[in-house]
Amino acid sequence: MHPDWLVGVGIQGYGCSLAIGLGVPIPILNEEMARYTAVADKDIYTQIVDYGNDYPKGRASDLGQVSYAELRSGEIRVKGKTVPTVPLSSMVKARQIAETLKQWIGAGTFELGAPQFTLPSV
Repeated sequence: MHPDWLVGVGIQGYGCSLAIGLGVPIPILNEEMARYTAVADKDIYTQIVDYGNDYPKGRASDLGQVSYAELRSGEIRVKGKTVPTVPLSSMVKARQIAETLKQWIGAGTFELGAPQFTLPSV
């Protein structure tokens, strides 16, 4: 593991945590699999969570949902107010990890094998 992919982080109102960069190879064996993996940020949604207030108090509040594209824009609207956003993940680091994984697979040092188990599906 490269030390750039393991970083201590602190989130105000939440505390200390650890950010770990992880690469998972997804074999693209056919066009159907390519379609399933070709999802844009505008099509992935998540809930808005107030980690500074609700999370420490163990409360869940419905602040809405936004797409990853909206989050990556740098600001979202919550209850009529513009709120700045910052990603917890790094697209630059993700691409570095993907490229490293690609090189390992190409060099034969990371071998793809049969799945140990399948992920749950509908």
